[in-house]
Amino acid sequence: MPLVLSHTTWDAHDPHTIAEFWRELLGWEIAEPDCYHPGSDECYLASPDGHTILFLEVPDAKRVKNRAHMDLRPAAGSTRDDEIDRAVSLGATIVADHRDDLSWAVMADPEGNEFCILKTSASA
Repeated sequence: MPLVLSHTTWDAHDPHTIAEFWRELLGWEIAEPDCYHPGSDECYLASPDGHTILFLEVPDAKRVKNRAHMDLRPAAGSTRDDEIDRAVSLGATIVADHRDDLSWAVMADPEGNEFCILKTSASA
């Protein structure tokens, strides 16, 4: 019998702050409101289809490139460049800009975790 994905865990120095960044970026809901507050050692977000991300406090800092990361596409009505600008306004940084040759940008959240913003087949 196969396994079922429970949630994805994201290590963080400050789970609430980094969860707030991702909540704004993804538009996901707070999954466990009782533990979702500044100073919490774990914060959960849930997607509309039920996937959950746990942001868990860890003492060590991120030091190297992530071995796994999220690839994100703009929702209908938005473009890759609009979403890159929005991510930067929320506190992300551009790590590697490949929009001209590979059509995506490698970004980092405020704690340095990488993610990519891709273009849709119809957007720039």
